[in-house]
Amino acid sequence: MKKRILLINPPGTRRVYLETNVKVGAPVLPSLGLAALGGALAACGHSPRVLDLDVADIAGEHTGALLRKTILEFEPDAAGITSITPTWRGAMDIAAAVKAISPETTVICGGVHATRFPEETLATDCVDYVALGESDFTLCDLLDSDAPAAVPGVASRGADGEVSAERRALIDDLDSLPMPAWEMFDLGRYHMSHLTERRRPGGYIETSRGCPFGCIYCDKTIFGRRFRAKSAERVVDEIEYMIRRHGFREIHIVDDGFTTNLARAKEICRLMIDRNVTIPFNLFNGIRADRVDDEMCVLFRRAGCYQVALGVESGNDAVLDSVSKGLNKDDIRRAVSLCKKHGLETFGFFIVALPEDTRATIMDTIDFAIELDMTISKFDIAVPLPGTVMFEQLDSRGLVRTKDWSRYIFHRTDVPLYDHPNLGWDEIEELYKLAFRRVYLRPKYIIKRFFHSLRTGGLIKDALSFLSAKWN
Repeated sequence: MKKRILLINPPGTRRVYLETNVKVGAPVLPSLGLAALGGALAACGHSPRVLDLDVADIAGEHTGALLRKTILEFEPDAAGITSITPTWRGAMDIAAAVKAISPETTVICGGVHATRFPEETLATDCVDYVALGESDFTLCDLLDSDAPAAVPGVASRGADGEVSAERRALIDDLDSLPMPAWEMFDLGRYHMSHLTERRRPGGYIETSRGCPFGCIYCDKTIFGRRFRAKSAERVVDEIEYMIRRHGFREIHIVDDGFTTNLARAKEICRLMIDRNVTIPFNLFNGIRADRVDDEMCVLFRRAGCYQVALGVESGNDAVLDSVSKGLNKDDIRRAVSLCKKHGLETFGFFIVALPEDTRATIMDTIDFAIELDMTISKFDIAVPLPGTVMFEQLDSRGLVRTKDWSRYIFHRTDVPLYDHPNLGWDEIEELYKLAFRRVYLRPKYIIKRFFHSLRTGGLIKDALSFLSAKWN
């Protein structure tokens, strides 16, 4: 029987980005996860609808009133609420609100935090089920089943109070996934930062899942460490679908490792060129510095890529080794040099206060960022997300100070999350802000950025961002 399901994205961007030092880089794009779920639900005969409370919150709308109005109008049989760690508490509040408005509506929670902590998520009567891990087909099976608790990939609380939480097998054939249901979103409400956007509307695409590498700060709860990929044909079909069916004018690839299989990445770019499906795109989530070469950069440019993000993390080789990065500074230098050689913008991710960091090694990281002189350098504070090796290491030593998950934000320094082995929190905050000042207030960078802004049409936005930044 066809069922109505409301897919809810909780507010989060305001706290995670807009109230922090990196608000200029805030991404406000429609949720790829909910679009994918919507496509799968529609394909199996159900009627999905999205309620994006995050974009509503950014627009200043009253999210509680909007939730109530939507539920009363749509009358959903089920509500699916996604969340990440810092938005999990808000997701629980939304679950309670849904039940208060419509007690008969089945509430299903999903996402990385609910998957990691199904018992905690089911501790309230407001949540009926947790969809564990990849839920593309789990939600369909749950809605179609007369015994939802028995569906693989569904966690529930039994009559005895015990939680059963059996994961289902990862999806091997990613080409079998239906196309994301972008029609559920009002694309005119979304945008990226001008730092990582050339045209609107832009949208996310995933071409693979899973990362085989073992960096201690990364969480593999949902997609695991086994690399699984869509075929080049499916990827280009999906890009074409986004362009022609939904009017996207830019693509942001959000794979954990688009170039993990370098031959496949090259094949995708060649097929884009051959089929004339070239469109501005960037590698928003980053690639590994050891998975790029001259030919790849040439193909990137020809296919429409204008910006490559790289996970640099640290400017100290010993610290890179300590986080199991599997790269050194020379690998990173080479990758940045290749991208610049072929006219690609570079976006570097740097992390301050990794477990083995000292004041000296963080200064190494700042100096390395200056040496690399990337188009954009983004600094984050090391946050031990639950489910990561980093969290387990710190927690086992009694160094984690709070498990108030709403505080686990990479860009905030106002609340100490843990006791760093080598640094006080005041010193971490000082070095975090120093990194931005030393990298962005250099005369060389300011002059280069000025001409870049003239060329790309972002001069006014750059000036406003500069004036609104918190430099101290």
